[in-house]
Amino acid sequence: MVMGACWNIRGLNDTSKQKEVRNFVKKNGIAFVGLLETRVLLLNKEKVAQGLVKGWKCVSNHKDSLLGRIWVLWNPGLVNFRVTAISHQAIHGELSWAEYSFWVSVVYGDCNYISRRELWEGLEAQAMQFSAKPWIICGDFNVSRYPHEHSGRRGIVSNAMKEFECCIHECELEDIKQSGRVFTWNNKMLGKDFLAKKLDRVIGNWHCFNSTSHLTAHFSAPGISDHSPVVIQFHNQDSTLRRNFKS
Repeated sequence: MVMGACWNIRGLNDTSKQKEVRNFVKKNGIAFVGLLETRVLLLNKEKVAQGLVKGWKCVSNHKDSLLGRIWVLWNPGLVNFRVTAISHQAIHGELSWAEYSFWVSVVYGDCNYISRRELWEGLEAQAMQFSAKPWIICGDFNVSRYPHEHSGRRGIVSNAMKEFECCIHECELEDIKQSGRVFTWNNKMLGKDFLAKKLDRVIGNWHCFNSTSHLTAHFSAPGISDHSPVVIQFHNQDSTLRRNFKS
């Protein structure tokens, strides 16, 4: 079993956030992590990355984003990550260890729902390439899927939510079994000004449910960020186990 994670950390230049990420990785035995909204310039990337987890490899989307919106880091002593595509809103690749492998996409959806259409189109294109084995998509989609995932607008289905759901349907994806925090983002306000949403999630294709045993995603307290980190248990594939897949 390999432990992965993803976290919208909202800035990594702050040494206190670097320390929290470092402690989070150590505490949970993480071998692979996606970090979002780092706000770190390319010239500072290596210094910050090595300060987080020494000896790990790191890839970012600095070529598409001045402040490196998405970083992927992994422990080369435990796993390998082969990058297949990088864009403004996603890093795609193959995560492997021993004889096991998953396709993994770490995403950070744009705040503008029109710009997010580029992400949806990109995922639909990747779905065709990643159809032969388990594919996990994790990150901050910047949109909720269901009305109950928004503390202040229950019952309302926006056009942005409809487009997200359409992408999930077209890619033949479904939510991985999740535990912990339902709302993965909050505005850190109190009382009537409090607002919370589920913006972060982990979804997978048919193979994740058909040939992978007990794949789970746990969302814990946000800590120093306003987003909850998610820990993903990448269990080894087991062809003898089957779970229902809701399309």
